[in-house]
Amino acid sequence: MKIAIMGFGTVGIGVEEILYKKRNPLLKRGFDINIDKILIKNINKKRNPLNKKLTFTDDFDEILNSDVDTVIDVTSSLEETYERILKLMSAGKNIVTANKAVVSKYFEELNELSIKKNIFFSYEASVAGAIPTIHPIMEEVFINDIFEISGILNGTSNYILSKMEIEGLTYDEVLKEAQELGYAEADPTADVYGFDTMRKIRILSSIVYNSKINEDDIFTFGIANIKISDFDFAKALGYSIRLLGKSKLKDGKINISVIPTFVKDDFFAKSFESTNAIEILGENFKKYELKGPGAGKLETADAIIRDLLRILAKREIKTFYGSANNYVVENNLEKNYYVRCEKLSKELKSLISSEKIIGEEHHIITKKVNLNKLIDVIDDFDKVFIAEIEEEI
Repeated sequence: MKIAIMGFGTVGIGVEEILYKKRNPLLKRGFDINIDKILIKNINKKRNPLNKKLTFTDDFDEILNSDVDTVIDVTSSLEETYERILKLMSAGKNIVTANKAVVSKYFEELNELSIKKNIFFSYEASVAGAIPTIHPIMEEVFINDIFEISGILNGTSNYILSKMEIEGLTYDEVLKEAQELGYAEADPTADVYGFDTMRKIRILSSIVYNSKINEDDIFTFGIANIKISDFDFAKALGYSIRLLGKSKLKDGKINISVIPTFVKDDFFAKSFESTNAIEILGENFKKYELKGPGAGKLETADAIIRDLLRILAKREIKTFYGSANNYVVENNLEKNYYVRCEKLSKELKSLISSEKIIGEEHHIITKKVNLNKLIDVIDDFDKVFIAEIEEEI
């Protein structure tokens, strides 16, 4: 099997490393995989692959017009990568990608084209790193009604939250440490504002509900303005705080959000540092709990190569998603929420169940209210922090 790789950053290097080191065991099992070309931006940059005979190119057309069967995409761009994947699919090439931004934004278009061209479109590595998540869900939806998913889906945010909780450090202190250690990007916006988690819960929910969910319809609130006082307040009530992506299908409506959450369940509360944790509720199996590393060079490369082996063995699941269901996206479930803010409005006062004033800030537990109503009430507040409360107060 001839393959090409688009991108040779951390994950691309990991893919090459695994294929090189495991070549003999793979050959013994009938997996003869050869990297034909690797697409890079800067052809003059010094590379140090394990296989010194690898061919690098900065010309996309060399891959598009080649006879490779499958292209692995480990790039980070959005529109450029999307356009390239369209061309590769149209040329009949299978795609394996870790690019969750492309998969999420263009989920319908890419699935539709893969069906039309009768090729494989595989994206296990786009959600939860090394944790087998996409394929178990794909297998279950044929025989199960899955009605709820929730998870810690971003390792950077979880690293920040768990370190703040355990060590009592401020957000800025932990973010700086995370950047120095390579857990967080120089620009951490996608992670700490919840956009990365939003893309992943969109992908998972689209599969299980077989319904189109627009990214703009997913309420997304991150952790960028969390304070130590929020952890102190949660701890006094017996809670930890974790950023969760969650969706639930009820009465023909999909409730889907990304929001910091007060959690007591050890499955989430005891998920530390860059760990991802996913809980799936279904008709037959009741509950799955999946936990493991959500990112990393070899971890993500591992998921990519599992996709590749399934394609080569002809046991990969062909695309079946077609947005056949037309569920409404509406956060209409009533829950308790935590709100920290500097001022109170008449509307917010009417929602208060309990309140504690610390310094100049109000720390509030709301009555049961749906998320849409709460957002309307606090929409013009500055420096507000909110969290859903997982269990009864």
